[in-house]
Amino acid sequence: MNLIPVFMLALFFISCAPLRPIAPEGNRAEKVQDQPTPPKVTEQKPKQSEQEKAEKTEPQNFKTITGIYAWDKILSPWLGVPYLYGGNTKSGTDCSGFTSNVYMEKEKKTLPRTSADQFKVGTSVDRKDLIIGDLVFFNNLKSYHVSHVGIYVGKGNFIHASTKRGIIVSSLDERHWVARYMGARRYL
Repeated sequence: MNLIPVFMLALFFISCAPLRPIAPEGNRAEKVQDQPTPPKVTEQKPKQSEQEKAEKTEPQNFKTITGIYAWDKILSPWLGVPYLYGGNTKSGTDCSGFTSNVYMEKEKKTLPRTSADQFKVGTSVDRKDLIIGDLVFFNNLKSYHVSHVGIYVGKGNFIHASTKRGIIVSSLDERHWVARYMGARRYL
């Protein structure tokens, strides 16, 4: 006897059979229970921005200087770095070494090494038009030449390398700096 037609017939009956029993018409409660339940709606928390994630992982010595995270994450580690004439690292730096390093780290932009040479390039900016990141220049040697530079950080303040206190934030309105202000340059 040939088993193939019998096998085919059995396969047909099995495939046509319902996968679950059908509830009798009179028992509606069972029918309702057999219906699939809708998926549960869960409340999703909004995704954290990269900045929010980074802020949670910042070291405890992170300081807000400008109020702009991209600048603060670069400038904050420099606060308190000691002054070192000719230096340009976080172990010790002078004013132009500091500004050069910050611009390389933040903007991938190479600035001249000395404050006098940095003053010769970039776009001149009036003091009233300063924005965060502009370089501000001073004459510290009682001559008419640029000898000091810092980075404008907003609200009338700038960050720079003080010979006595290292990297600090100072006000452009301090008498010492008002008398020595030479101008500002924009490189962005």
